[in-house]
Amino acid sequence: MVPEKLVILLFAVLGQATWADADVVDVRHAGPVDLAPFVCTDITRSTMIGRACYNAATQSAIIEVRSTYRQFCNLPKPTFDALLDAPSMGQFYRKHIQGSKAAASYACAPRPRQHG
Repeated sequence: MVPEKLVILLFAVLGQATWADADVVDVRHAGPVDLAPFVCTDITRSTMIGRACYNAATQSAIIEVRSTYRQFCNLPKPTFDALLDAPSMGQFYRKHIQGSKAAASYACAPRPRQHG
């Protein structure tokens, strides 16, 4: 049986946590990424795009595509905004982000390995 004081302490600690504290997603080819510096939009009108997050300071986006998070760097804000406003977000993503001539320039540099 768990001591009552431990349960109270656990609730006190969890009560201080915010959703942003726990919003770390596993990004394909990048590993865990904290979404705290991003502004995220949950998407309900697309069968392909589930969530789109943008960090204006770094011009980077994290887009959930078919339940897989993908990161894009040097993505202009107008392009990200156009994705959110597109009649078909999936078609826009495939044509202007993933499959565009600029797609290679949206690739992010590999993160350095952590040594432990």
